[in-house]
Amino acid sequence: MSDFHIHVDAITLNDKFEDYLINQLGFWRSDFSGHPEGVEHFEPPHHLTAKLQTAAEFRRVFDQLVSYAEQQQSMKGYLEGEFIASDDDLKERPFDSFVKPPFTISKTTLAEGEFRETEIHVVLNRDKSDPALLQSLLDMGLYTAYMEKSYGTAQIFTAQGSRERIQEMLPALKNYLEMAGGAVNCSIKEERVAAWWLSEPGLRLPPVVGSVEWNS
Repeated sequence: MSDFHIHVDAITLNDKFEDYLINQLGFWRSDFSGHPEGVEHFEPPHHLTAKLQTAAEFRRVFDQLVSYAEQQQSMKGYLEGEFIASDDDLKERPFDSFVKPPFTISKTTLAEGEFRETEIHVVLNRDKSDPALLQSLLDMGLYTAYMEKSYGTAQIFTAQGSRERIQEMLPALKNYLEMAGGAVNCSIKEERVAAWWLSEPGLRLPPVVGSVEWNS
C-alpha cells in the first residue's frame, strides 16, 4: 500500500497542465463516473491521482505541483495530499437488516480558507452489494459517487471532517459494516490531509460532519 496519495480535483484544467501531471509527475486519471440519481454530489469533473511511498517524495511532488499550478494558473479547483492512516478490507457476508446503523450525521460547509482534516471512504462493488446496505449508508448521511474499478463500478461513500469527529465515527462504522454485511469488494479507510491548496478563495468544497446523532 502506498502511504501517501495526491489528488488533483479540478473543475477546469488545461491540456499543458495535464501533460505535466501525467508525463512529468506520474499522475494518472482516476475520474469519477457519476452518482446515484437524485442525491447531492460533490465529485469534480477532473480527478487525477499519484501514489507515493515516502514523506520526502510526497513533499517534493506536492511542492512542484503547487508551484506549477500557481505560476501557470492552469486549473480551477483544489489539490489534496493525504496520508493513508488505515485501510481495511472487509469480509463478505449476507446483509442482516436487524443490525441498525450506529449514527446519523448532519453535514455543514467549511468556512472560507478552511479545509477538512481527514475523511472516511467506504468503497464497495455497487452492483453486487446489497441495495439495502447502500441505502443505509446514504441514510446515515454519507455522500457518494461512482468510480470504475477492475471488477466493475465501485460506489464510494465519504464522510469528511475533523480528526476528532472522524476517529470517533470510524470504529463504529467499521463495526456496522462487519456486523450488517451485504458489502462485496468492500474496504474502509481513513485518509488524513497532510497538505492542501486552493486555486482561489470561495471554491465550493465537499461538506464536513457538523454533528453526529448516535442511535441507541
